[in-house]
Amino acid sequence: MTAAPFSETGSQGSGFLNSTSIPLGVQLWSVKNDLFRNFDATLKALADTGYRYVEAAGYDLKSGTLFGLKPGVFQQKIEATGMQCIGVHAPVAADSIEQILNDLSPMPIAYLVTYMHPDENRNANDYYRIARSYNHIGSIAQNAGIHFGYHNHHFEFAPLQGERPVDILLKNTDPALVAFEVDLGWVVQAGESPETLFNRYPGRFPLWHLRDVNADGTPVNAGDGIVDFHSLQPLKKQAGFLYGIVETPSAAADGLNRVIASFNYIRREQLY
Repeated sequence: MTAAPFSETGSQGSGFLNSTSIPLGVQLWSVKNDLFRNFDATLKALADTGYRYVEAAGYDLKSGTLFGLKPGVFQQKIEATGMQCIGVHAPVAADSIEQILNDLSPMPIAYLVTYMHPDENRNANDYYRIARSYNHIGSIAQNAGIHFGYHNHHFEFAPLQGERPVDILLKNTDPALVAFEVDLGWVVQAGESPETLFNRYPGRFPLWHLRDVNADGTPVNAGDGIVDFHSLQPLKKQAGFLYGIVETPSAAADGLNRVIASFNYIRREQLY
């Protein structure tokens, strides 16, 4: 059921600036407005730009759909463009993991990624409990041939009772069961250095959201903000990098133009 990682030779993609380029992915939530206007045309535009894989969001637990489509239909549409869906974002919990895995079974994804929203009532002990739960969820996903992962925002870097939630989660989850999808924009916005994070927890970050922000935290196209993508490129091995996934503001009416501009910047600068 899993998708094999792309190699760093770029052998599974073409049309890039150099032969060592890693195929780039895109988080489809960035182009959700474009997809709702014309799903197939938007996917074709992404593939024509040079994107070789996608990461999906928009999973609805009640209907078991992605962007309103049954996963099998969604998968067929992705495959028709020549792209590959390597992961899905979903509200994964101990009581929903089995259903989510069953719903997504038509899709040969490699990663199932969850996330949290800020909660002022959550304390440090809650994050220890969540870490234990993630290990349990990760073992269930692993049995299904899928890697379970967690996507950070900025609030995980604010200390609670003297401990940062991000450290609690990384220290108390099994690397064999829980991967981390680092969102570079949120890390920088939180005042943390991605380099420090990668050095402190080597090999834990196979998924990178190549998301940029300006000085006040507003999300912008890659290259237009304060994330130093150039300095991060040499850290891929230390971090355990496998997939670079472009993400731009999801509320933007011109999402497609933004992910195309971000792709062109990353390739022009020969970053990934």
